Amino acid sequence: MRPLTAGDEPIVWEMLRYAAHESSLEALQHPLLARYTTGWGRPGDVGYGAWRAATPIGAAWLRLWSGGDKGFGYIRDDIPELSIGVAPDYRGQGVGTRLLTQLLAAAKGAFPAVSLSVRGDNPAVRLYSRVGFVPVSGSEILNRTGSESFNMICALEV
Repeated sequence: MRPLTAGDEPIVWEMLRYAAHESSLEALQHPLLARYTTGWGRPGDVGYGAWRAATPIGAAWLRLWSGGDKGFGYIRDDIPELSIGVAPDYRGQGVGTRLLTQLLAAAKGAFPAVSLSVRGDNPAVRLYSRVGFVPVSGSEILNRTGSESFNMICALEV
């Protein structure tokens, strides 16, 4: 596992495909999804990637939003939103837990909290709860696929 750099943008795109449950990279060109990765490495972007040999198998990253440019899990300008994707063959093996733990440790002291948006039926809700995320009351919405999503937030100790 290592920090993601601006040169890792293609890997961030690939992992967004898993995070968004999309079967192709072309589907990610939709502006609502592309904003999570376009220009990766801008100020405020923080992330970690996991590899098995030379193959990327997962990534977790934070992005700040401001003005009219907001992600699905936006809470406020100083709280970055988490995105995390793990290749299907590596789910359930602790990759997501290690990525998330490392990323939250790196975010402490830099941000007051981290937010995310998650589909209600996503098994990762258990992981998010285990590491300290709690649901944001009143954030439930019908997402782009017609199922329910909600936001979660994790306060970071400073």
